[in-house]
Amino acid sequence: MSIDVSVRNEGDVAIFNIKGRVTIGAANDDLSAALGKQLSAGSRKVLINLSGVQQMDSSGISTLVRHYVRLERMGGSLRLCGLTGRTRDVLTVTHLLEVIPHYDQEATALKGFQ
Repeated sequence: MSIDVSVRNEGDVAIFNIKGRVTIGAANDDLSAALGKQLSAGSRKVLINLSGVQQMDSSGISTLVRHYVRLERMGGSLRLCGLTGRTRDVLTVTHLLEVIPHYDQEATALKGFQ
């Protein structure tokens, strides 16, 4: 199953809106490629809106962690917003929400970058 990844900028923040299932295979590869492209283009502040994600497996979690660490090493930051249902559950169980800043609303997350 594929995902829909759309990216827009709000000031110097690249906002990713993800819809679908972030699971092993093409879906996760698409997300990783889109994140990598933005970082290569110079983005250092990334907000990932997961409100449209129904499911995330370990490969999706790995992608988030990998890009979080990459951004931190580059002096940037990654934030999450819109966590619901299974996605929130899996990120809670893995304790990832203790590491990556997360917000309920996109507007609040954008303020977190300042």
